[in-house]
Amino acid sequence: MDRALSAALISALVFPGAGQYFLKHRLRALLFIVPALVSAGYFFRQVMARAEVMVDRVLDGSLAPDPLQIAAELHRDGGVSSTAMNIAATVMVVCWIVSIVDAWLLARRAAAAPPPDPKGMP
Repeated sequence: MDRALSAALISALVFPGAGQYFLKHRLRALLFIVPALVSAGYFFRQVMARAEVMVDRVLDGSLAPDPLQIAAELHRDGGVSSTAMNIAATVMVVCWIVSIVDAWLLARRAAAAPPPDPKGMP
């Protein structure tokens, strides 16, 4: 498997920026890793806050511990859907897609570049 495909698959299957990291472009990898981690952290925090509210309602008896009723309640309240959540999801998806394409292009450019002269002469 060539490096371009490997880098793209690593970015696709592991995490955004992992392909750039594999290609030893550490700073470029951070351009994808940091926003993706911030988005994932925000998303996780919001989901956990909503889950905590639902658990509290089940424990105090105001909501039956029935998965169908909990799902109906989440649907009625809109779950954790908000503009900020939509932005976080969009940032994550864009980071992932651009990271895959960028890792593939980086590896293709590196493969097309002439090898450096071992004597250090032009």
